[in-house]
Amino acid sequence: MDIILLDKVANLGGLGDKVVVKSGYARNFLFPQGKAVPATKANIEKFEARRAELEAKLVANLAAAQD
Repeated sequence: MDIILLDKVANLGGLGDKVVVKSGYARNFLFPQGKAVPATKANIEKFEARRAELEAKLVANLAAAQD
């Protein structure tokens, strides 16, 4: 199953990466936790529109963790 990562996932990739995972892993772990979305044409367009917002959120989370 092709997915787009919305967050950094260990051993898988980072924000915006399009990766292939088993459908069970995507359905049972990544989708419920909000870490990924299916890589459909509509979701790819939505992600590109929100990329800056998601990157800023990721940087803020990293800065908060370092404090």
